[in-house]
Amino acid sequence: MTERWMTRKSLILRARDASDEQAWDEFVKYYERFIFHVLHRMNVSTSDFDDLVQTVLLKLRKSITSYDASKARFRTWLGVVVRNAVYDHFAETQRRRELQDQELELLQRLEGSASEIEQRIEQEWAAYVTGLAMERIEKLFSAEAVKSFTMSHAGTSANEIAAELNLTVDSVYTLKSRVKARFIAEIKAVISELEG
Repeated sequence: MTERWMTRKSLILRARDASDEQAWDEFVKYYERFIFHVLHRMNVSTSDFDDLVQTVLLKLRKSITSYDASKARFRTWLGVVVRNAVYDHFAETQRRRELQDQELELLQRLEGSASEIEQRIEQEWAAYVTGLAMERIEKLFSAEAVKSFTMSHAGTSANEIAAELNLTVDSVYTLKSRVKARFIAEIKAVISELEG
C-alpha cells in the first residue's frame, strides 16, 4: 500500500504529534473535502464557509489527541466535532449580531435534531467513500469499462450500453462485472483506510 493510502489509524497516530506537520497536512487532505460536503449539506452560508472550515480543522487539530477508537468510530467522533463546531459558530454569531432567519433556522435544527444531522453525516460519508473508490476505479479501468459500470448502475440495459459504446452485449456484462467486483473491493479498502 502506498504512503498516499496509509491506514487511518497510522495517520491519526501521526497527526496527534503536533510537531509532525506532514501528518497533519495528509490528515487535512483526507478529510477536508468531507467537511466541505457536510457543511454544504447543512446549508452554511457562503460568507461563513471558509471561516467555518478553518474553525472545524482547528478544533480537530486541538481535539485529535482525545479521540479514543474504543469509545466511538472515527466518523462518529469526526461528526460530533463538526456538529459542535457548527453549533459554536452560530451561537457566537448570534451573540455578536442579530441572527438572520436562515441562521436561526439552522441553529434551531442543530439544537433540536441531532439525529437529522447525524443522518446527513452518514449520507455524506457514504458519498465520500464511494467517490474515493470511483476515483481509484477510473485509474484502473478503461473509460468504456467504467462507463459500462456507471450506466448499468444508473439502470441502463446491457443492450442500450452496447449500442452506445459500440460493444457486444457479452463485453458489456464482462466489463461491468469486473469493474463492480473491483469497485466493491475499493470501497472496502477506502473504509478500512479511513475508519481502521
